[in-house]
Amino acid sequence: MNEKQPSILKIVWVDTWALFAAIFTLVAPGIYIYNMFFAEQPTDNLGWIMLGILVLSLLGLTIRVISVLSLCNAGLEAKATITEIGFFRDRGYIKFLYTYQGQKFVGSQTVMKNKITTQYRNGQEVNIVVDRENAKKAIITDLFM
Repeated sequence: MNEKQPSILKIVWVDTWALFAAIFTLVAPGIYIYNMFFAEQPTDNLGWIMLGILVLSLLGLTIRVISVLSLCNAGLEAKATITEIGFFRDRGYIKFLYTYQGQKFVGSQTVMKNKITTQYRNGQEVNIVVDRENAKKAIITDLFM
């Protein structure tokens, strides 16, 4: 169990899927409001479509944040070495090598390109949390603290 809790804002800022879900959570009501009050010819069923998108994006955001928080709270801490980093436009990935219960695993995490994620280098040692039931599932905790 970790003493420090991950920040929800950092989860959204760093994690690709959490950020996309947060953007859709904000955009769907905006499109609905524009369609209802400012469009010259409002689309009839757009409200229901935007409501569906809003519900799905809120659900996706909630699931992603809860999964990161629960993994950080219930997982086992370990050290990993970054083996590969790649960015394309505003998205990227970080691959890392770690040992858990005598076996070596390669983990990967999709990230957004920002000040936090671009500071990592190949060969750098980072703190990770490994899922107790599924050793192939691990995240870099330094990104969210």
